[in-house]
Amino acid sequence: MYKMKKRQILKSILCIAIVASLGSCSKVDNYDAPDGTLTGSVIDNVSKKPIVTEQPNGFRIKYSEISWSDAPIAQYFWGKANGTFNNTKLFAGKYQITPVEGAFVEPQPQTVDITSGGVSKADFTVTPYISFSGVSIVKNGSNVTATFTLTKNVVGSTPQNYRVFATSATPFVGTVAFDSAVSTGEIKITDGDFGVSKVVTLDKLVAGRKYYIRIGARCTNTSGRYNFTEIVTIQM
Repeated sequence: MYKMKKRQILKSILCIAIVASLGSCSKVDNYDAPDGTLTGSVIDNVSKKPIVTEQPNGFRIKYSEISWSDAPIAQYFWGKANGTFNNTKLFAGKYQITPVEGAFVEPQPQTVDITSGGVSKADFTVTPYISFSGVSIVKNGSNVTATFTLTKNVVGSTPQNYRVFATSATPFVGTVAFDSAVSTGEIKITDGDFGVSKVVTLDKLVAGRKYYIRIGARCTNTSGRYNFTEIVTIQM
């Protein structure tokens, strides 16, 4: 009899614990979903247009909520290939925003107030490590000829290499999507290569295919990112 009563008491305690647990879980679920929006552009101060990059792997937006802490944990989301960014799932609060990990000198952060259901905008102007001029990517018989001139914009930066990226598989050609059989390898550059017209020929393209081609160049930087030209489409 004693054992039976003891079991009944234990069962009652277990039931109370389960009910209490379920009740506490339902309280957590009562929080509203984040619905604040942050949008903006990263402007190339040479071209005065949104910076040309790739997605993913172009740049990230670092954001830290400073409403309740002077040392918040930073979070990140990817920017877009056209130099813009957009995040529609932020909690209301005061944030510190910075574009990072791109082929540009990181700008000073901005402080932005995010409101529930609202749209907040933050634009940044950045200096790219390398710019392109005199760019021409054209079909030349069974080949493609790329002509361009490189300019280094950051004094003291170390030149690394340039490449011509090409693929017929996707319009989003870049470091994460290219055909190594038809693209160039990494061509080393020095300070003496800046301001000098370069000509590169792609001669392994397949007749009848449509190719997406762009030029990338980089100086040594913490993220290893390339600066890019616009993508050109060529039908072979």
